[in-house]
Amino acid sequence: MAKIEAGQCAKCGACTVVCPVFQVTGRESLSARGRLHLLERLDPALASAAYAEILSQCLLCGACRSVCSRGLDPPDLFLAGRKRLVRRTGRQALLRAITRKALGNPALLATIASLGRPLLDRLPADSGLRLRLGLPAEGWHLSPALPETPEENAAQPPSAPALAFFPGCYATHLHREISDATKKIAARFTGTRPLKPEEQGCCGLAAENAGDSATAKRLARRNISAFAGNSLPILTSCASCYSQLRRYPELLADNPEWQAKAKAFADRLIEFSNFVAQAMAAEPAFSMPPLPTPRTVVYHDPCHLRFAANPITAAPREILRSIPGLHLTELANGSQCCGQGGLFHLAQPELAEKIRSRLLDQLAQAEPDLVTTTCSGCLIHIQQGLGHNPGHPEVQHLALLLAGFL
Repeated sequence: MAKIEAGQCAKCGACTVVCPVFQVTGRESLSARGRLHLLERLDPALASAAYAEILSQCLLCGACRSVCSRGLDPPDLFLAGRKRLVRRTGRQALLRAITRKALGNPALLATIASLGRPLLDRLPADSGLRLRLGLPAEGWHLSPALPETPEENAAQPPSAPALAFFPGCYATHLHREISDATKKIAARFTGTRPLKPEEQGCCGLAAENAGDSATAKRLARRNISAFAGNSLPILTSCASCYSQLRRYPELLADNPEWQAKAKAFADRLIEFSNFVAQAMAAEPAFSMPPLPTPRTVVYHDPCHLRFAANPITAAPREILRSIPGLHLTELANGSQCCGQGGLFHLAQPELAEKIRSRLLDQLAQAEPDLVTTTCSGCLIHIQQGLGHNPGHPEVQHLALLLAGFL
């Protein structure tokens, strides 16, 4: 049950300082402290509409967990509370339900993508639909365009692959260039293209965040089974997927057999920027070619990596600093949440917009030429906020940025 004992929360308010939702609303009930107070006293299964809405208005970013003096894990408690809710909350419930249904059915998602992708490829560069789906604008390249990549089912080179690859839904079905770029980078440092098991599907983040643990567990078991045919390290190019895949042992804790499999699976995961940084360090003679024209870049820290038990913030910056002519700059107030939060931006569009606006204001002050990140959700949400206006910085996945230099 999503309940904590009275007195566990010290009510110190440290969470209010870092909570993106509290920062834009000032509402105590929307801080971790406020929600924990409710969970101490009220069962979510008996929640009123107002109580249910409060539980849904959390990004689950983990900022509160990172500063809690009592070592509590508020997002985990809020997830447990959502599982017990019997009321629908948030906006655009039908759209969210359809999205979760598609993400939970890899065959359906692949069919939708195969039918829609040819049409999407013909969209004008300034189309609003490109922004909504996070598709790249045409005609802008920081570095040379990638060469054509062989089809996914092409024969593997003679050498056995050194890595397995989990690209996630966005890179698989919408922005395939991210998947191609990641495979190119992996091949450069390992000598072979990574193995991408066809049976893999959505990581399950959207389902679990919505309280649909049954679907999240089903997807977890599917992905574990998809990679069970090999013992290769598993490279992930999406920060949110990486975070969710790492949660599988906890998600499947009610089944010892599957939890053991999940632990073995999670131990094999390698986050993209860590992989590249380690590969570069292992090859001292390697160097990135210089940019023909100096440019400035901001790296956007995905919350799932910034507030992880072992934060991943240094590796991407080390990589970017290694590129001659590319100047890494930081936001004046430090890293900011973008407000996407899985399907939070659909359920709570006004809150998501306010949170994103804070980030966009900071970006406007920094005036970078480029914003890069490794989270598909952040990529889409920031790109939507900035638009394809030539005066705004380009938003690009780190893999796409790096692949052009190899």
